[in-house]
Amino acid sequence: MFSIAGYFIPKNTVIIPNLFGAHHDPEVWPDPYSFKPERFLNEGGGSGGGSTRDLIPFGGGARLCLGESVAKMELFLFSAYLLRDFQFLLPESETSLPDLRGVASVVLKIKSYEVVARPRPVTNP
Repeated sequence: MFSIAGYFIPKNTVIIPNLFGAHHDPEVWPDPYSFKPERFLNEGGGSGGGSTRDLIPFGGGARLCLGESVAKMELFLFSAYLLRDFQFLLPESETSLPDLRGVASVVLKIKSYEVVARPRPVTNP
């Protein structure tokens, strides 16, 4: 028998972690529903700030995603190229940022919103 928070879990029981709950816990993430990328920066402005150990987008334990290192590398490259080549702006008709709260379904999905991707001017080094 195994116990979690006083509850006994029988052998061979399938346990599905609540990643949404873990990533929106106000004791771990102050103001969890706000977009604050600076949470993940250290004091010098580099990556690896205090909240990165609590970020578990690829699962955990024995069921950790085997492709995590490749996925992180690919996401970094993809995001870096997009941010290098484009400015992402609100449409002129919008005055505030979109509501980023999800819609409950089989998986949590984001509400539709519009964004303008404007190419950055090409500069020669």
